[in-house]
Amino acid sequence: MDWEPRDFPENNVTDVHPLKELVTLVAGIAAATIILTLAIAFTLDIGMRALPAAWEARLFDGLWSDLDEVDDERHAAAVRLVDELALDWPENPYTFQVFILDSPDPNAFALPGGAIGVTRGLLDSVESENELAFVLAHEIGHFSGRHHLRGISRTLAVTVVLGAVTGGASGTMLTQWVSEVTQLGFAREHEEEADRFGLDLVEKRFGHVNGATGFFQKLPDANAGTVGRLGAWFATHPVSPKRISDLRRLARDRGWRASGELTPLDPSFYAE
Repeated sequence: MDWEPRDFPENNVTDVHPLKELVTLVAGIAAATIILTLAIAFTLDIGMRALPAAWEARLFDGLWSDLDEVDDERHAAAVRLVDELALDWPENPYTFQVFILDSPDPNAFALPGGAIGVTRGLLDSVESENELAFVLAHEIGHFSGRHHLRGISRTLAVTVVLGAVTGGASGTMLTQWVSEVTQLGFAREHEEEADRFGLDLVEKRFGHVNGATGFFQKLPDANAGTVGRLGAWFATHPVSPKRISDLRRLARDRGWRASGELTPLDPSFYAE
């Protein structure tokens, strides 16, 4: 067989516009990055859910020693309340620790290993044991859903994938931004789940849910206007008006009493 070479065309260039090729390439990389991130996040999420609480405690032991913890006479009352609320969670695998932090901002949060941080600002703002109980029960709800660990797994997945795509340190800012954006929806979902769990613990302890929403009614966004509420939509925590409404609706759906006697705080809360 004779082979006859073909002549090269005068303009040996693809007809596809370079911009279209660039868009296709970027879209392909983005799709691959998203799929890989989701796959890693899903795998880590399963692993975090299955991580025994004892292993978790050992893994994070001593990690919170640098917290701005302070001595506060109300610490014992907060610990007692956490322990009593946890009794109504039969499957509880944790031994909880409570830290009182020297901050005027009213806040509480769950930390891996079974630690619950509570600020002085929060203790100063509550007016009944029912009010404080819901905040603490909400944090216990985060441990029930393993939200603290699952949040770490998603952040780790985003960091690993984007670090590989962008070349490590060069992608630090992008990694942080994408991680924060992707966490928003999950965080709101986790907050709502913890609210439902917490309200259940409060009802079991007191026989009613009166006072559970008291803390949120004091927050600045409790009476926010339309602009404030729209802005708060992008926050990880649900805005107070919606949060209060959801809790009240949950109580009605479950048939829980919305009225009942409020339990006074421990005497240490009133000490000068």
